[in-house]
Amino acid sequence: MQTSYQGGSFISSADLAMLTAVAEVDDGCGLVLNPTGAHVDVRQLAGELAGHRLLLPLTVTTSRQMRRQAEELSLLGDNVYVQVPVMTAGQFNTALIHDLLAEGVPLAVTGLATRQAVKRVLDQAVASQTPLLLMMSAATAYYDLIVSTALAHLFPTVQLVVGAPNQLAILRAQRLAVDGVNITADQLATAQEPVVGAACQL
Repeated sequence: MQTSYQGGSFISSADLAMLTAVAEVDDGCGLVLNPTGAHVDVRQLAGELAGHRLLLPLTVTTSRQMRRQAEELSLLGDNVYVQVPVMTAGQFNTALIHDLLAEGVPLAVTGLATRQAVKRVLDQAVASQTPLLLMMSAATAYYDLIVSTALAHLFPTVQLVVGAPNQLAILRAQRLAVDGVNITADQLATAQEPVVGAACQL
């Protein structure tokens, strides 16, 4: 039996050379690239990878600062998605998420671990046509992932990405037909190549 993941590979890395090289392998591979290092020139990266969605994390913590920085980052290009945490200092960022989606800022909401948190974010996207990525934690319970996948599929502008620390998690994500798997750079070779003889009981 051969099994390979059909959705996008979402790679977390701060290495500009590695991200650029991976993006050049296949222009239609659906990579979402996430630079996490302060030394990365995001303006240069957004230009070089214009054919790929680029996730840029916020570096501030107050609601007003996050909104201002999100608006500035979105001006770097149509391929830029702003990473917004679902919670800051124990408070949900629902108002911020609602406002940014209403302004047309593509978002990648992180820190989602339960179906209730996913529903709370989706409630802010009901009337929006702005692209939205939901980034589910690798530690999410499988039942929460099942429900969250079903909810996300109700929205044409929403895509669900799940953390996958190992091959079993990738296989589970494939079974649910999520839109992407968030992997580290060292998992890339395993995730892109077919897995021969892999099987699991779900």
